[in-house]
Amino acid sequence: MRAHYSNLLIKHGLAAMLVGLFGGFLLAFSMVGGASISPLPVFFQFELPGPDSGWRILHVGTLMNGIMALALGLVMRTVHLSDRRARLIFLGIAIAIWGNFCFYLFGMFAPNHGLSIEANRLGEASVAGALAYIPAILAAVTSIWAVFVLLFTEPAYDAQSK
Repeated sequence: MRAHYSNLLIKHGLAAMLVGLFGGFLLAFSMVGGASISPLPVFFQFELPGPDSGWRILHVGTLMNGIMALALGLVMRTVHLSDRRARLIFLGIAIAIWGNFCFYLFGMFAPNHGLSIEANRLGEASVAGALAYIPAILAAVTSIWAVFVLLFTEPAYDAQSK
């Protein structure tokens, strides 16, 4: 079962990377104020809501979370994990990936940048701020826990490596 949860985590990492790559298109659309169909001289002008910096964070952050999931999915294969522990690590990192995505997405529309539920010195409280903050806190706790567990789990040695 450890391999099953490792594979699931790798799939979530790849999905996050795909979302991050699409986020790169949204960043480009935000920066140029529309989309073109290159090499044709066709340009569709529109404004995406949110600042360019928010779309950049969504693009890069989601890619990095995908890379984290790929790496930890592979690390799961190198340590002794019970099925229960492997499942919990998978769930923790999956929550982290998509919780951070929510933070990046909703945080760009939150006056307080989604760094708290209440108002802070960056801005007022809002629904967008809560939708960014709550998943981000879950992401932080679950990812720290998963990395801590993997760090202090005994390596798995196969018969050929001894």
